[in-house]
Amino acid sequence: MKTNPATLTKSIFMAALLALLPTSYGQTSSADFQTEPDKTMAAAHESFIKGDTKKASEHLAKAADSVRAESEKVADESKAGLKKAGTELDKLGEGVKNGTVKSGDELRKTFARVDHEIADCWHKTAEQTHKAGQDSTAALKKAGAGLEGAAKWSGHKLDEGTQKSVDAVKKAGQEVGKEAKAGAEDVDHWFKGLGAGIKVLGDKLEPAR
Repeated sequence: MKTNPATLTKSIFMAALLALLPTSYGQTSSADFQTEPDKTMAAAHESFIKGDTKKASEHLAKAADSVRAESEKVADESKAGLKKAGTELDKLGEGVKNGTVKSGDELRKTFARVDHEIADCWHKTAEQTHKAGQDSTAALKKAGAGLEGAAKWSGHKLDEGTQKSVDAVKKAGQEVGKEAKAGAEDVDHWFKGLGAGIKVLGDKLEPAR
């Protein structure tokens, strides 16, 4: 059977286009995340893709509550940002429920913005904690998780330096199952690495805001 040249050309074009897309895009699942609200947002995305909008909206409401709960734990200057992110998830849930949200991409874009806000708010909290002479490792862990989540949802890859900071923060305090204070030099390095990554990714997400 002969292949239509136009069909062949179209197939080659589509294959090339797909190859240019970020590898993580479209492949995110709840198994990719270990923390909230990402696990619940991923469950919402999976339910939406399966056509279960009722379940998806329920997951989104739960994720919104999770984000708002975090707003009580961050520095005062960051509380409004997380509450706004929770409201954005609420609006997305309403859109899913009433049918105005038409694609999973709309969920992913919102999730990326929410995670970026989480990263930024916890990074600012880490700064305040550090200035107060307290251990900011826990806040940096949350900032790193938010940044990594935003990168996964948006399909953007963190640069090598930022990813190293994210990975290092994950491992901090895990030795012998006990929280251990990281050295001041390490914390400073992680803080700068995460801050740079938050800025770069924020600039990439800006057109979608």
